Amino acid sequence: MRNCPDCLSSVPEEAEVCAACGRRIVGKQCPECAELCKSSANKCPHCGHSFAREQRFADIKPFRASASIIPTLLFRGRFIPRQIHLTSEKIIIKTWGFLWLSHTDEEIPWAKIAGYHYHSGWFWDHVEIQTRGQAANHIGGLRKSTGSSIRGALEQMKE
Repeated sequence: MRNCPDCLSSVPEEAEVCAACGRRIVGKQCPECAELCKSSANKCPHCGHSFAREQRFADIKPFRASASIIPTLLFRGRFIPRQIHLTSEKIIIKTWGFLWLSHTDEEIPWAKIAGYHYHSGWFWDHVEIQTRGQAANHIGGLRKSTGSSIRGALEQMKE
């Protein structure tokens, strides 16, 4: 026998829910609301958090790429191309300053991504990432192979 953490009544070892108060005592904990859910649950019944989407974040293979120099010079008027880095936690778009002396990182957590637009041109691709509560982030002048790799990772995040 063990005790329920909520009402402290005795509960058999094989039970998943307390018979006295109805609280779940075995399962996976939701990272959003901290409630216990069934081990097989795809979504938290309390707050709606998607465990399936969280698993897709973990499946992202780290990826690093940069825009091409020619379109960066043509479209942005800069010699130093932007870089993009995809990790299992977030996307980072790095913009370098004058002579690589400084840089600005735009960090986009996967959970905040609301959608994206993928623009394929004749020579280079452009990706716009829309987020909840932030301005859209852009990276252009990408080679076709790089653009399609980024698009594949973003497509994987769709529910």
